[in-house]
Amino acid sequence: MQEWARLSRGPRRPNARHRKAWTARAAETDLTPRGVAVIAVVAAFSTAWLEIATTGRLGWFFDTMFVLVSTTNALAAARSALYAPMVVPPVVLLTLLLVVALVQPSAIDEPGTPPDASVVQMIVVALAHHAVALVVAFGLSLGTVAWRSSVRPPGAADRRRDVIRSEGRDPRNV
Repeated sequence: MQEWARLSRGPRRPNARHRKAWTARAAETDLTPRGVAVIAVVAAFSTAWLEIATTGRLGWFFDTMFVLVSTTNALAAARSALYAPMVVPPVVLLTLLLVVALVQPSAIDEPGTPPDASVVQMIVVALAHHAVALVVAFGLSLGTVAWRSSVRPPGAADRRRDVIRSEGRDPRNV
């Protein structure tokens, strides 16, 4: 009778002390290509908005955050989605500069820019101004992706050894 009463309450939940925190559960999953792009766009636009709101222009804070977000995306991407961190940084920077040039051109206006500069000229000038950040972000992303591609995932050697054994071969001779 007691067994029946316990079953009627449904399955037992794990004790709250043994459950993982939401941050630990979130860290177990990797980002999809869409997740990489969304994180990059949200982080880039929010840091650009923050810096434009505080200083009136894009400067070193935006560049630093752009590099950090690009590198972090390369670390957080799933192994099947490692192409996304290589494609996203230039596209995000170009899109951001286009939006800023249309909404608040004074934020990317550099000395030497003609007063009647078109949007394309302002984007080219801003790309030249933020080129170091773009090159560093792209280089770190490529380096991180290359490093992650060269490192085997956990358990890969065990799976390979199991496959070799299932084929009837000796794993020591391979």
